[in-house]
Formats: sequence, C-alpha cells, structure tokens
Amino acid sequence: MSQLQARFFTQNKRYTVDDVPFSIPAGSEVQDLSNVINKLLEAKNASHSPVEFDFLVRGQFLRTSLSNHMETEGISTEEVVEIEYVERITAPEPEECMMHDDWISSVEADAEWILTGSYDKTARIWSVEGKAVMTVAGHTDVVKDVAWVKRDGLTSLLLTSSLDQTILLWEWNSERNKVKARHCCRGHAGSVDTIATDPTGSKFCSGSWDKMLKIWSAVPTEEEDEVEEIPNRPRKKQKTEQLGLTRTPLMTLSGHNEAVSSVLWCDSEELCSASWDHTIRVWDAETGGEKTTLTGSKVFNCISYSPLCRRLASGSTDRHIRLWDPRTKEGSLVLLSLTSHTGWVTAVKWAPSHEHQLVSGSLDNIVKLWDTRSCKAPLYDLAAHEDKVFCVDWTESGLMLSGGADNKLYSYKYSAANTDAGA
Repeated sequence: MSQLQARFFTQNKRYTVDDVPFSIPAGSEVQDLSNVINKLLEAKNASHSPVEFDFLVRGQFLRTSLSNHMETEGISTEEVVEIEYVERITAPEPEECMMHDDWISSVEADAEWILTGSYDKTARIWSVEGKAVMTVAGHTDVVKDVAWVKRDGLTSLLLTSSLDQTILLWEWNSERNKVKARHCCRGHAGSVDTIATDPTGSKFCSGSWDKMLKIWSAVPTEEEDEVEEIPNRPRKKQKTEQLGLTRTPLMTLSGHNEAVSSVLWCDSEELCSASWDHTIRVWDAETGGEKTTLTGSKVFNCISYSPLCRRLASGSTDRHIRLWDPRTKEGSLVLLSLTSHTGWVTAVKWAPSHEHQLVSGSLDNIVKLWDTRSCKAPLYDLAAHEDKVFCVDWTESGLMLSGGADNKLYSYKYSAANTDAGA
C-alpha cells in the first residue's frame, strides 16, 4: 500500500498533536485517521478517552479514501498534505414532533420556549420538551411570522404577523399561563411576512408584500395611536373587534421593488432585508437610509446573520444558499455557495454557538445541516418531513427545529462529539 506524508493540525487546543509529518497509508479513510489521532493523543496522555474526529483536506471534509479525495481535488501526493481535524458531529436525531392544525410557517426559540406560527391563524408556545403550553389566537388570517421580544421574569412579550396585514404584540404570563394582546400594529397594505426584534428588545422591524419595511416600538403602553385613513380605499369590514390598542410605525423604509421576504437586525443600528426583487439591502436603522445593496439573480426567500463569523446567509428560489459579507461596499460578491437542495430554499439559520454551522430547509422536504468549511455537500440530510419545509431554527441549548406543510414541527438533538459533555 502506498504511503503519504501528512501533517495534522486542529483549532481545538485540547487535541493538538506534534507538528511533524507522519507517514500514513494512502487508502486511509476517516475512521483510520481518527484512530491515528487518538493513538497519538493516548501516547501524550494515558487517560485520554477516544474521540470521533472528522478531517478537512483543503477545506473539504474527507468522505472517501485519502488518495481518492486528493485525486478528485487535484492535490499532489508528492508533497506533505495538510489535514485539519475537528470533533465529529453525530447525526441529528428527531426528538419530538409537535402538531398544528395547518401548515407551520414560522418558528423562533429562546432559552426556554418555542414559538410557532401557522396557517391555522394561531401561534403556539411549546416547552423545549415538545409540550403545548399556549395557543395564541387573534389574527383573522394566516400567521406568517413570529418573534420573541423579551422576557422579564415570568412575563414575556411576543409578536405575531399575518396575512391580515397586522402585527399583534402579546404579553404572556408563563406562571398564570395567560396571554393578552397589548397592541395591534397597523400600517402595512399587504401580508406581513417577516418580523424581527432588535437586540435591545425595544423595537422591531416588519417586512411586507407591500414592498415596505416598517420599524415599530416594542414597548407596551396604554396609549392608542391614530391611524391615518387613506381616502377612497375600500374598508375591510371588521368582522371582529380589534385586539389590543392601535399602534402605528415609527418609520417606513422604502426601496424594494417587490415583496419583502425576510428581515433581521445585524446589530441595534443596522437592519438587513431580503426581497423578491433579487436584492438584499442593508439599512441604517436610525436614519432609515440605505447603506448597501447586494444584488442576486433570483428571488431571495430568507436570510440569516451570524455575529460569530459576520456573514450573511441567503436562500433563493434557484436552490442555492449563498454566503455574503454585508460590509463590503459594493459588488455583491458571493463568498460561497452551498448547493444540494433540489427545491426553493425557504429557510436558513446560523447556529447560535458555532461559526461554521447552519441549517437550511426547502420545498424539497429536506432539512440540511451544513459546515461552511466544506461547501460541496451538507454534513447531514434530515428527512423527517413528509412535505415542504418552511422554517428552521436552533434553541440556545443546541436543539435544531424545523416546521412545514405536513403541519409538524420537529426538534432534533445533535451534539458535537464530546464538546457538550458537562455543558
């Protein structure tokens, strides 16, 4: 068997080995290399317990034999090959399955609770163990997005946005398990498909089919705002009495030429929006001015920003996930494309505590877990859903979540080998 010269390196200080070339069989696969690293670590420390490792050669995870991989990637076997090793993530397993009465459009988790929105016109609050805690009913049409605002002791504030063109700000007391609509936010002239709370929990932004973004106060008051009536506009007869006091926006940001599909806050001063007009726009939240426009060639359905790697991920109707640096002045340079979905990418979400990991969902019914160091294929395909996937998220405790057209929300447990032990 021919031999290769390899040098192993890792970012994880706990598992470093000597920085010297080793001679290894060219036919080595992941498990063989993992055994080599574990033997080297045992030699340094007799009490080392074996760890499963994954290996990156020039930024691609090794999934075949080393010689095959190097041939495919055009890497010379004459030189010393640099191999990075990382703790392997075990395949995420579906844990719980939660049900709505219709499609699940949206999900947002915080440390303790999961909030979902559905085409059944309600939102629901669940425990992370999957127990239904509260149904939040008040919209007259499909709930398109949900968001937590903030928690103060036993009281939480949350938002629901709807095809009925309104956003409701709710107050929920988790001890008494009572929910009350505090404000009905009016001003959009189309379905409100996306909402996001700012990092301070004092404001939120909404994006709509009316092509507008609006910024609102998220602080409940006892005051009612006056809504300007648009003359000659057909009044929708209110079938039911309005829930909560009327609230109007602090600011409207216009610039998109088509529906706004996704909005987020990069930080408390900066907003980012994605649209069906093939652009992602970065806005100054204080002035409402446009700072940057990233232009793509297809409709953008979803965006997610990671403060850890300072990258924006987008999902499009052309099946690609793209990574961007929103701080580049111009040029809309795509840093990386992740291509594996066979349908529209409807949801992307960066992991809260891992700068290289993100999860995506698609109309192809599949949820994919990615490591951006290796963009040619996802780490894992999760095929629990029987229909289109519309939303994905992570809990702070490391659960992954996905919801879709099978009316189901799945939670998946996953661990990065031993790193979560004792966490």
